[in-house]
This record gives sequence, C-alpha cells and structure tokens, in this order.
Amino acid sequence: MDLPNEPTATVSAKPASRAKPRVDKEARRAEYLRAAAHAFLTRGASASMQDVADAAGAPKPVFYRIFPSRAELIETLFAHVHSTVVKTQQGKWDGYGWALRVVYLEAKKDREIFLVVLKTFGGDPALAHLREKLLDLVYRQAAKFFAPADGAPPGQPDRTARASRTMTGLMFDTLVAWLEDNDGLTDEKRFVWWGRIVREWRLATREAYDLDAPERRAD
Repeated sequence: MDLPNEPTATVSAKPASRAKPRVDKEARRAEYLRAAAHAFLTRGASASMQDVADAAGAPKPVFYRIFPSRAELIETLFAHVHSTVVKTQQGKWDGYGWALRVVYLEAKKDREIFLVVLKTFGGDPALAHLREKLLDLVYRQAAKFFAPADGAPPGQPDRTARASRTMTGLMFDTLVAWLEDNDGLTDEKRFVWWGRIVREWRLATREAYDLDAPERRAD
C-alpha cells in the first residue's frame, strides 16, 4: 500500500556570518607606540599609562594587552630607536657625516619617538642602561675612524675607545635640533655643515690621541 507523502521539511538558509576584520597587531602596536611618544612629548616623562592610553584612543585594558607595563613601553621606545640606528648603519659609507644623515632621514618618519628617547628621557638615571646601548652603536661606528695606523705609540686600543666617545653627545644633540627644526638650516646645509665638522673632528682627534705614526698625520 502506498504511504501518503509526508511534507518535505523546509530548511531555511542561515545568513552567512560576516567575518570580523582581522586586526593587524603589529600595525596597532606601532600606532600605540607613536601615540605614547606623543603623550610623553606633550606631558613629559611623568606621563602615566592612562595618559598614553587616552592618547592612543584605547581603553586602558586594551592598551595593557599590547604594553603590559610602563617599563616595557619605554623599553620598546628605546628599542625602536636602537633598531632604526642599526638598520641605517648597514649601508655603504657615503662621505663624512653619512652616519647621522641616514639616521636623521629615517628618524623623521617617527620624529616624536626619537625626541622622547633622546630628549624627554635623556636625563633619567633609571634609563642609563638603555641609553648606553644606543651610545654603544655610535661608539662602534666612530671606532672605524680611529683604527690605529702602523707605527702608532703603544696603548692604542684604550685611546681608540676614548677617541670614539668624544662626539657622541654632540651627535645626539644635533639630531634632536634637526628633528625639532630649530637650527635655521635646510637639510642640504645641515649635511654639508655636519660633514665638515666630522672630517675635522676625525683629524684633530687622531692627532690628540696619538693614533698615527709620529712622522705622519691621518689623511
């Protein structure tokens, strides 16, 4: 016997769920870092995590997921400057003043981060270890100018190390002045001016620290 046809169940199609836009964590981290630099630059080194979270337009718990502590945030600011300096020094030497020129051109992209690290936090003794890591990059770059020549008096390694540290303060002060654009010079004039200073500094410092043979001066 034929069975009566049973009604076919109608399956309603569910609306396709819309995928949430994927958050680019690295982009957000970079955005928050720049906002934090702006907060420190405008409010000073005493700016709180609430201040920097407000500058980033983020709820404090969200900001803490990116930067769990104020100390880690500051270390990240220093690390950004450190990695930028390392990256810019990988290129080929291109005349006196090259090292500062390439750092400056890259630093302009994150001007406030550099100003916070080099100026706002410049005198904090608690951050001396982070500043020393930056200074060490400059010392190592400068040391290339002061390799002792054959026939230089004994004790060259110590003198080379001392010579390499003679311009560090001026270099960072100059970078800050360029980033603040308060020296009244164009970039073209800055680069020429700094190049001449570095050339004369190298010659005078090699002579002062006896890094050449007594009978000749450095080229």
